[in-house]
Amino acid sequence: MPLAAYFAAEAWLYRSLKSYVGDTAEMILGRMNNAVERAALSLKEAQGRQIETCDAGDREHLSVLVFESPVLKEIAVIGPDGRIRCNNIGSLVQITAASTPFATRDPNLSLAIALTRGPHGRALRMTLALPSGGMTGGIIAVGLFVPYSEVQASNLGLGVDIELVPGGRLVSVHGPGGVGGTPDVSASVQSAQYPVRVEVAASSGAWRQQKGWVVGAAVGGGLGFGIGLAGLVLFGWRERGPVADMYRALRNGEFIPHYQPLIDLDTGRILGCEVLVRWRKPDGRLIPPGAFIGEAERSGFIFPLTLDLMRQAAAELGPTYASRPDLKCGFNLCAAHFRDERIVGDVVSIFSHSDVQLSQVLLEVTERDPLPDMDAARAIIARFQEMGVRVALDDVGTGHGGMSYLLKLRVDVMKIDKLFIDALGAERQSTAIVDSLIDLAAHLNMEVIAEGVETFEQVEALRRRGVRSAQGYVFAPPLPGSSYCQLVQAMEPATVQREPVRKALRG
Repeated sequence: MPLAAYFAAEAWLYRSLKSYVGDTAEMILGRMNNAVERAALSLKEAQGRQIETCDAGDREHLSVLVFESPVLKEIAVIGPDGRIRCNNIGSLVQITAASTPFATRDPNLSLAIALTRGPHGRALRMTLALPSGGMTGGIIAVGLFVPYSEVQASNLGLGVDIELVPGGRLVSVHGPGGVGGTPDVSASVQSAQYPVRVEVAASSGAWRQQKGWVVGAAVGGGLGFGIGLAGLVLFGWRERGPVADMYRALRNGEFIPHYQPLIDLDTGRILGCEVLVRWRKPDGRLIPPGAFIGEAERSGFIFPLTLDLMRQAAAELGPTYASRPDLKCGFNLCAAHFRDERIVGDVVSIFSHSDVQLSQVLLEVTERDPLPDMDAARAIIARFQEMGVRVALDDVGTGHGGMSYLLKLRVDVMKIDKLFIDALGAERQSTAIVDSLIDLAAHLNMEVIAEGVETFEQVEALRRRGVRSAQGYVFAPPLPGSSYCQLVQAMEPATVQREPVRKALRG
């Protein structure tokens, strides 16, 4: 018997189960963090609307807020005595306290366990303190966190337990044990933002029963295959490992925004910026987005990542943008953001109570991947435009949409890709394409932004064609928030001259 192959396969089985259990715990914790953040924004919006009197108008506002929230089942107005004055559901659902409140990093926000008559018996209760002494409360159903169907269908003796720390069980769900029985491989993760701990366990015996073909293949295939499997183990191959790493990095604050200035080619003024993500590793290395954005989009991690960048940008840019309402702030969205209108509520929740106004937000729709539903995408874009948010079509000329995207989506801004800017004046075909796009934008009443401008020759060529806005390394690379804000504050609109600005940006 080729022992090396056998032991390599056994090692792979154990590591793959550990990876599966750990990634499941990370996924559930990521869902919880995201749900609590979204719910907290809805509660703050209720406070911003001063919903405290419980009259008919207030109750209607509560119902609308719950309807717009993807996570909340209830929003309640709670008096200083801790009693519910009113909520959006009346007395249809009986909800009672099951634990004392647990503090979070936000001194006004607390989490607690509530008892319900639902199928799982428990829910997560959130309360946000009001200056008046009362509170706004919210309920999140625990079924949002735990993939019950996956637990029941796994046949791994899979168990999921969620606790509020320092104590208090919120969720405990266990699937059938299958062959091999008792869970003996576990992983525990704890939230950095909230008093929440998630533990997931599974049975190695059941896992071996399901994946036993690996051992048989290794033994039958001989020593060479076994060594190959051993190599995979030694080099740390993991199922879904990169996604778990990204969720951990998000919780640890490793994804940070950088801001690439958008420049007025006529005056040299800063018109705004595009927000670009960087992954700052614990050792200080900055990982460019090309190394992880593709995986983020495939796995769905792009959703919490985008919202986190928006929140960071709103906080960093707020003081500077409050005094400069003409400045814009651009964020990249992918095709998956346009499957439903959830992104609209997310953007409103983040910026409606921020010093960065909705009218200062520019959302960029990339052509990199095809939009799943053009009609739905157009409806979402229309909703953004109604709120004052501007929408740009990014990477024009290089992706799937082409002319149909420009005509059907009716965006406000066309961003000409660096591919064509690089060849401007050097390749006749590329120059003709740029001229055609600029002419088309003028007929469709769209603004044009040139991306990836790297030489002053390109600047002059664009100015001759009437292009006003551009970004690129000839002006400045993507900057950390403090550097970008200092640059904006140093360049007052009334005193800026083109040559000093160019020197300042380059120096």
